[in-house]
Amino acid sequence: MLIAAIISTIIIKILSNTSSVLYPKAKVTGDGKIKIACLGDSITYGLGVVSNRDNAWVSLLVDRLGNNYKTINYGLTGRTLLSSGDMPYMKEKLAKRFWNRKENIIILMLGTNDTKEINWDYDKYNEEYRELLDKILDKKSDSKIYIMIPPQIYINKPGKTDPNRDNLENGVVPIIRKIEKDYKDIEVIDLYSYTLDHKDWFTDNLHPNKEGNKEIANEISRIIKETYNEKNIKRVSK
Repeated sequence: MLIAAIISTIIIKILSNTSSVLYPKAKVTGDGKIKIACLGDSITYGLGVVSNRDNAWVSLLVDRLGNNYKTINYGLTGRTLLSSGDMPYMKEKLAKRFWNRKENIIILMLGTNDTKEINWDYDKYNEEYRELLDKILDKKSDSKIYIMIPPQIYINKPGKTDPNRDNLENGVVPIIRKIEKDYKDIEVIDLYSYTLDHKDWFTDNLHPNKEGNKEIANEISRIIKETYNEKNIKRVSK
């Protein structure tokens, strides 16, 4: 098992250096009228199942929500919410493409790479997260917005360039919890609590494996079914 985990980690690191992984096209799954835009880092992209991204949670949502739905995966490996991070998400072409599209639902999950010691800034993360939400609410007022607390980080003794569990627990989590109280029209999906004590759901202590992606898709679809009213949301055609 240890050898398999090491090999898997090496493969992921090699693949993460390729252009197709670092600068992918948006992956579309399904052909339904209800469009879901998913913004995030490698956990959204599906790096833990990179050999077949149909197994990523974004793609799996369509099976769970039904034929009325379509997902667009805007995930970008290694990116940060922080504009001062080593790879800022919002400066990328794929992220800019998102602003020129319309969708019924937006799912946002950025924070795992922000927790790296080389990136982390509590006050700035809090400020820029709110600025991003304000922009989305202004430009995409017809969309239902979900923000996700990232999953657990199981990396032991992280270096300065590794995602850091302490910064996730003591920074990202409480910030998003406070945002949840301040933004009443936004739904929060807590993958941090959901993946607690499920190290077996991760390929390399960071990226969800096939089983982990299935479980995450189950939880996200459950919350969408409980909180999204198809009849009251304006359809988009672009």
